[in-house]
Amino acid sequence: MTNKKKVEAVLFTVGKEITVERLASLCSLEIKDVNKVMKELMGEYNSRDHALKIEPRESGWKLTVRDEYVPLVSNIVTSTELERPLMDTLAVIAWKYPIVQSEIIKLRGSGAYEHMSNLVEQGFVAKEKFGRTYKVKLSQKFFEYFDLPSEEAKEAFLKLVPAEVLQEAEAVEKEHDEVERLIELEDKKKVGKGEIEKAMREMNE
Repeated sequence: MTNKKKVEAVLFTVGKEITVERLASLCSLEIKDVNKVMKELMGEYNSRDHALKIEPRESGWKLTVRDEYVPLVSNIVTSTELERPLMDTLAVIAWKYPIVQSEIIKLRGSGAYEHMSNLVEQGFVAKEKFGRTYKVKLSQKFFEYFDLPSEEAKEAFLKLVPAEVLQEAEAVEKEHDEVERLIELEDKKKVGKGEIEKAMREMNE
């Protein structure tokens, strides 16, 4: 078995990001030999008409699917890993990211509090204090779990969610914005009326 086939077999079997050091240990190779093999493999996969690709990651390498196949494989994985309501809320977070918690509740309803709690517990999102609310961030686990290193792949992830979910969220957002606009106009009218009354009182004094 050639060094290249050894490394390729390990990458396939591990199925997640792996360090060069670990690859070298599992394949009984020197680190310099692994680095040489990885560059050769990446070139070969890039030149093939192939559903897979090899890409460098922060801590090593990973054999993964190309962006255009993300909807297919993610649908298989997430159908058993995440319940539909959680997926829908996660999709809204990805769609509007970066986003604050109050915005998510506005778009997904009060049930999103529990969804976010579950998503935080499972490590797909993280929250940090932001004024009176929280800023909700997509975690590194989200990108690694769904194999989403690019903006194109994130868009592919959103296609997993029924269109009506995002359409409904967008409609709610527009409705909420219109309500806020009307409230703002009403407040301005009250301010204007108050200023007129004040001016009239000052004239009569």
